[in-house]
Amino acid sequence: MKTSVIIPSKGCVYLKYLLRGLRNQIVKPYELVLVLKSCNTKYIEHLCKEYDLPCVIVEQVSGYFTHALNIGKKEARGDILIFTDEDAIPMSKWIKKYVELHTKYRDVAGISSRDIFIDLQSLEVKPTPDDYAVVKLYRLFIRPWLEQPHPLFKKYRLGVYITKKFTVAHGPCIPDKVCYSLPFRGVNMSFKTSYLYDVWFPEHELLRRAPGNEQYFGLQLALKEFETIYVPNNPVLHIVHQSLSRGSRDEIRKELEIMRALYAELITKYS
Repeated sequence: MKTSVIIPSKGCVYLKYLLRGLRNQIVKPYELVLVLKSCNTKYIEHLCKEYDLPCVIVEQVSGYFTHALNIGKKEARGDILIFTDEDAIPMSKWIKKYVELHTKYRDVAGISSRDIFIDLQSLEVKPTPDDYAVVKLYRLFIRPWLEQPHPLFKKYRLGVYITKKFTVAHGPCIPDKVCYSLPFRGVNMSFKTSYLYDVWFPEHELLRRAPGNEQYFGLQLALKEFETIYVPNNPVLHIVHQSLSRGSRDEIRKELEIMRALYAELITKYS
């Protein structure tokens, strides 16, 4: 299977670390689709040539994060589309593992895995909030009562699912077990291209970051009765840094409400 790795980047601050990780893959990607905004394109072209990577570079002239993801999806030509972020560092068997997983789970449309934090200064690997004991206990004992899955997503209740209130929730199998799940995080998810002909990320003039866009993408597959799963054993390292586009709490809250409305609209449409 040919793999296309789709990478949106604004500023390209950490992109060199990702490209080094992709250079060291046991199974080489068919192509890297780099959707760049406010980047030194010539420098990135130089890195692609130096690392002998098959890069397709697209300059994004307008739009936000999800627009970049959709641009990358349109440009990609592989049998498997793998989405990641510029501040990720993949393990050497990352692409190989996704090819093996998609071969093993032939009827599964999408497979996602986890991320693990890494501090570049100390090279120390750090747990994510998903690894905290209190979070795991909450997901096991409390969330099933307080945040019940929408009736269409009972199958996904152990992984990432949509609740009755049209919010995103994580079940007790995240992050340690294989389960049915909507895509966990956009930094590490993959899909068979043949299922994605009319599946897109949400585009909205007020969605700069679009938190939960990966679940919106997977939601379209699930509503068509195509399965998506989570596996814990194909992680990427995720560089710890202060996001320049995080925004204020009010902005994030507003975007979450927009995403919630988009989930509800999709579910109402298909049901």
